[in-house]
Amino acid sequence: MTPHFLSSFRPDLEILLRMGLAVLCGLAVGLNRAHHGTLPHPNRVRVHVLVGLSACLMVLAAGPDIDARSRAIQGVATGVGFLGAGEILVAPPRGRNQPPEVRGLSSAASIWFTAALGVTVAASPPALALVALALALITLSDRRLNGSSAGGERPSDKQAP
Repeated sequence: MTPHFLSSFRPDLEILLRMGLAVLCGLAVGLNRAHHGTLPHPNRVRVHVLVGLSACLMVLAAGPDIDARSRAIQGVATGVGFLGAGEILVAPPRGRNQPPEVRGLSSAASIWFTAALGVTVAASPPALALVALALALITLSDRRLNGSSAGGERPSDKQAP
């Protein structure tokens, strides 16, 4: 005998596909960020996948009402803003009375972007999210755009002869 609350459960294929696409988008950005720099960062994959999926889920859970979706999107933006701030501000070592350092702007921006992808997957045609994902991966992968050479040094970091 099936419990009453499960008797009306019929998975909506479109919702499942949208959630799956949000996971794949988060995975793509997360893999890019996990292998960026000199050290691997495996937690970045999970963070990006969860941010994309949760943003998508919040918008989907709001239902078809435009006002409810708008509030869900605003909530996602607020929450991801705090998450990004935690990624950017790095506390100084213990014992030093210094303000936090600002680092990880690209990683914070990629977290923000992953949330935007999740929202887009939930509320817009999926092709829009795929085009945005392709453009972001090109931007994140092209070292010429961030001023780095193949060795990871910026031209301004090199000393003059």
